[in-house]
Amino acid sequence: LHHKNLVKLIGWCYESDELLLVYEFMPNGCLDRVTHTQDKKQIGKEKASFVLHWERRQTIVCGVAQALDYLHNDCSRRVLHRDIKASNIMLDSEFNARIGDFGLARMFKLSEKTHHSTKEIAG
Repeated sequence: LHHKNLVKLIGWCYESDELLLVYEFMPNGCLDRVTHTQDKKQIGKEKASFVLHWERRQTIVCGVAQALDYLHNDCSRRVLHRDIKASNIMLDSEFNARIGDFGLARMFKLSEKTHHSTKEIAG
């Protein structure tokens, strides 16, 4: 999976029955941290009042939408993330959104039905 709004996997290692994944560093953490932190001065190098102005919010939402469109329509196989939430939306140095944590994701052939119902709430 390669898209500007997905966190890039840099490498992996499988050793002693443990799988380790190495992803690119996201200096502004996750969207959850930005929207729920008590001390917004700790976020990036910007002042709190500028962290999530409306243009930035729109950029984040559009980035997530573009990533989901890619996963659902532009991959050779459809990918359903199944765990989109603020803590799985990472923010790069420019506060661009990147979706991460594909632990619950499922892949489908383009011809397969993609409607899926879950009975449990994850994380």
